[in-house]
Amino acid sequence: MTKTDFIKLIFLGVHLFAWPLLFAQSSEQAADSSKQIKPEEVKKAPLESFSINGFYRFYAQHRMLPNPYMVDNVAGVPYYVQGRSILVGDDTQLPELTLNISGRVNPQTSFGTDLVVWNQNNGQFDYYRNLLLGINLYGNFNTEFGNVSIRMGGIHWHNMTAFTMRSFYGFNRFSLFERNPWDPQFKDIDKRYSEYYDKGEITQDARWANQAVQGFIMDITELPWGLSANVVYGKTQNAGSAFFDQTEVNGNQPNQSFIQFYRNTVPNFVYGGRIIKSIDKHKLSLNSLSRRTFLDELTSMPINQHVVTFDADLIFKKWSLAGEIGVAQYMDLPPGEMFTLKIRTDKVLTKIPLQLHVFRISPNAMNNNSEVINTSVTDLESASAGGAPIIGANGVLQQNGSAMIGISQMANNRQGISLNGDFKLGTLKGALAVGVAKEIENINREVTFGYSINGLTMARFWRWGFPANVGPYGRKSVLFRSVFQSVILTDTGDNGEVINDKHFSNIELQLKHRTKLFGRNLHAFYLGAYNSVQSKFSPITVFTEAAYIRQYSHQLELYYSLTPEFVVTLYSGWERIIGNYDTRVDLDSKRPLNQSNIGLGMGFDFMIAKNTGLYFRHRWFTFEDRSFVQDNFRGYESTIELKIFF
Repeated sequence: MTKTDFIKLIFLGVHLFAWPLLFAQSSEQAADSSKQIKPEEVKKAPLESFSINGFYRFYAQHRMLPNPYMVDNVAGVPYYVQGRSILVGDDTQLPELTLNISGRVNPQTSFGTDLVVWNQNNGQFDYYRNLLLGINLYGNFNTEFGNVSIRMGGIHWHNMTAFTMRSFYGFNRFSLFERNPWDPQFKDIDKRYSEYYDKGEITQDARWANQAVQGFIMDITELPWGLSANVVYGKTQNAGSAFFDQTEVNGNQPNQSFIQFYRNTVPNFVYGGRIIKSIDKHKLSLNSLSRRTFLDELTSMPINQHVVTFDADLIFKKWSLAGEIGVAQYMDLPPGEMFTLKIRTDKVLTKIPLQLHVFRISPNAMNNNSEVINTSVTDLESASAGGAPIIGANGVLQQNGSAMIGISQMANNRQGISLNGDFKLGTLKGALAVGVAKEIENINREVTFGYSINGLTMARFWRWGFPANVGPYGRKSVLFRSVFQSVILTDTGDNGEVINDKHFSNIELQLKHRTKLFGRNLHAFYLGAYNSVQSKFSPITVFTEAAYIRQYSHQLELYYSLTPEFVVTLYSGWERIIGNYDTRVDLDSKRPLNQSNIGLGMGFDFMIAKNTGLYFRHRWFTFEDRSFVQDNFRGYESTIELKIFF
């Protein structure tokens, strides 16, 4: 017997001996598995529920500018936007892929977080990966005195009252042609336009009319005597903190390339809340909101701001009343009064539904967390802004100066009244609103206005920032998805002081019509706005050169539902902005502002599946100022969006 045969014989013996043992062990395990396991012996799952949902959004834009725009002029050197631009991603700082992750530990406790992935298409393979709203903890429990709900951690969308914490939502008068990244979608793609026709509004996400809060929010309900309460503590858009740039912190280490660190530890925060009394359908509340930031990193020079108000929401059978009155103080300024009152009537009482709105807000009252636009107080820059106006550290840039704003929008240093009425004539629905306002004190020689037509197109010229005083004449300032312009008045005193009052007049008209074409819905929407600012009172918009600035805009949109899954869209818009000779004129032409804005568009919405939508838009646009000849552009752009919810 060879050595190899001897080894094979040993392996054969091991296998013959091992098989009976393995069989016996498997039989024993089978016998054990037949035993009934007691419920108390089963390990409980750590989570009662766990879910992941979200959406993927592919977005691409192709833009051609045969006549490119001068985005800036530095020391006589012009800088133009590229004549051809192709973008894949998004220019609104919103991710392509969002995963919402949530879990429930028990009936009273849950958590939520998210994960976003964004391909910046900068020539590098790596992706941007981070949190969007952060890590949030939710808790609720019941006591014999009341129910308590708590939200903590990352960003939450919250609102209280118009003067404390809320965003302006107006009458939902806006174009539906340009899509927002956060727009929802429905299995029946026509539902978006039918809903707008039927209700005068569209479904919005949780951010609509709310403010972002990072910190702690507690709601207490079912208290004795019909009471409830709300408490807020944390950071908001003008009480945040600046971060070091990612390249400044371990930028060469891949595992830390997306970690952010605070530039300093300045403790910026807001705090406040509400005590609410419910009486049947009526609600009364006492509200407050305070902000504390610092001018210096040593936190020896605080920036203090306080708002205290009383709010009432009274609902009767044929009419309702919503009002708020209070006082606000900023730094060492004297306290300023704040007052707003809205009275709504039912058509049973006044034939058509009406809303009367009256407001007065002191020039000393300022709160950038509220609906009120700040036109009179220069907000001091917190040290956490890192020496520059960084979004999140010192607040998002807002329209300022003596702002020309829409019906029911409020600004400080202003008092006004407006009346809005809804009507219906067969299948034609409409709304007509008129408003007048006047500044309380003559402290500003600057007038600002936004663009209804091509405002989004202009904002995209500055894709990744929100600069102020840019453009060929340094008069444009960029907001999120919008642009406003500043105009200087010249009818001033010898020392440049403002000598004339500024009165504002508004007319807004909205028309909505639905009919059938070959058995399918055809929606037509018209939106017109006619605004002016002048030195004397006028009950309606001034259409002559007596106005410092006249602004008229018309938007007409058509949406035809070929099938429940496919809608064809058409758009046309025209806007005129004209100044008189009491505004600053061009040095060469010697003429005042004379702008024309035109936009034409077409596209389609297509629901590929119940959770997948494809949206295409193509627009031709032109902007021209016939007096300031460098302020012009012309071109066209196409966008395609694929959105998948899961």
